Amino acid sequence: MGLIRFLLAFAVLLGHSPTATFKFIHAGTAVQAFFVVSGFYMALVLDGKYNDTKLFYSNRLLRLAPAYFTMMVIAAIALFGFGVTATSTLGIFENVFTNPWSAVVMAFENVFVIGQHLLYWFMLDENGSLVFDPYGGLPSETRSVSWQALLVPQSWSLSIELMFYALAPWLAKRHLRTILGIAAFSIGLRFAGHWLPVEFPLWQGRLFSTALFMFLFGMLAYRAMPLVERLPAIAHWTVGGALALFLVFLPMTGWSGPVQSWLIYVCVAIGTPFAFCATSDNRFDRWIGELSYPIYLTHLVVIAAVLIYEIPLPTWSTILFTLILSAAILQFVERPVDRWRQERARRSGAAEATPETA
Repeated sequence: MGLIRFLLAFAVLLGHSPTATFKFIHAGTAVQAFFVVSGFYMALVLDGKYNDTKLFYSNRLLRLAPAYFTMMVIAAIALFGFGVTATSTLGIFENVFTNPWSAVVMAFENVFVIGQHLLYWFMLDENGSLVFDPYGGLPSETRSVSWQALLVPQSWSLSIELMFYALAPWLAKRHLRTILGIAAFSIGLRFAGHWLPVEFPLWQGRLFSTALFMFLFGMLAYRAMPLVERLPAIAHWTVGGALALFLVFLPMTGWSGPVQSWLIYVCVAIGTPFAFCATSDNRFDRWIGELSYPIYLTHLVVIAAVLIYEIPLPTWSTILFTLILSAAILQFVERPVDRWRQERARRSGAAEATPETA
């Protein structure tokens, strides 16, 4: 399963790198596919392993926060010390943080993360004020968007993850009919965006309610584990391997559009339990899977540095330096905290013996 997580993170890196000539699946779709994987893992760790909901919540925060705050410091040094940023400017930060109300909002969002996905719905005016814009989302030469005042702007997905974590203990105990009903409602709400006066990519990608079904796909995939576990190992490796190849080579078909996105969601949901069964005891697979979260957090700063300083072989340099920085964060930040986190779980009889997704 680690390889699948690694490939999804790599798809985001390649998708955001302007010099990359070879792409995996679309970066935005890869992030949403992570939601499916996250739903699977949360159903797994909540299946009798956590009797204490407070421990679950605190361990989730300990899983995400150390690497996030480390990357926040790195991004702040890069921006304010060297002018290195892929998504913002010093002028945008100055404009926002000299506006009292915007400064409060953006300070909160940078530190606490929750709600970052909603910043895509607000542009910045000339006074640094946040102005609702249902047709925005992306900046241009003439307009700035509020999320540009985030030091780690890709952490909008962590905001949606945190909202799912808040519901996960309740959802894990629900009957299949309830899960299917909530998923159907989320999908229906997503499609309703086609008839609303909003930018559809914003509606489908930056609201928790329209993304919830992807987490539920993952939870449903976990409920299929008893069936998948009965199959021979060759089936696990075949389906898991096919999913990995699918994520890498699908763009070569030239097929794109919303149908492709739905195909990816479904294939990831179907393939996840197979990939997990195939590799759950493989230490190397677990290690590369653990790199996925740091890769996701670090790649934008690395891309900016490579482009600004015109480092040779920009795509390969981006990959190399992202992997080095990610491995350092994993080894010196995440691993020590994870040992403490696992010890807390063991003391409460809730040991997590599985890797976890970002």
